[in-house]
Amino acid sequence: MRKIGTIVWEKRQEGMMGAELVVTHAFVVNVGGDTEEESLKKAVASLRSHSWTISVDGSSINVFLESSKWKDANLAVSVFRHSEESNLPEVREAIKRQSVNTGALVSVGVFQGS
Repeated sequence: MRKIGTIVWEKRQEGMMGAELVVTHAFVVNVGGDTEEESLKKAVASLRSHSWTISVDGSSINVFLESSKWKDANLAVSVFRHSEESNLPEVREAIKRQSVNTGALVSVGVFQGS
């Protein structure tokens, strides 16, 4: 994620899904776009240049990608305004501290099973 922009906020979680360990990383990333749509496009283009391929294109709101390098690694890139993270007080505080335009942000969720 550090290659697509500046990390504004991140959180790591581990949990079991049945007998499988699932590790999830949530990021809010400043990719520097002027609008939400431009930021989503920039993030997806950058990820594609780093061996991620689109698995589902939700067009203007989110895009799901999978890794061609890491087995069972998937991610979702979303327009920040439509993400779960946009409502978290700690994320709002991080954005305020860094004086970031929310149009430049995307939310990225990375999921990998064992």
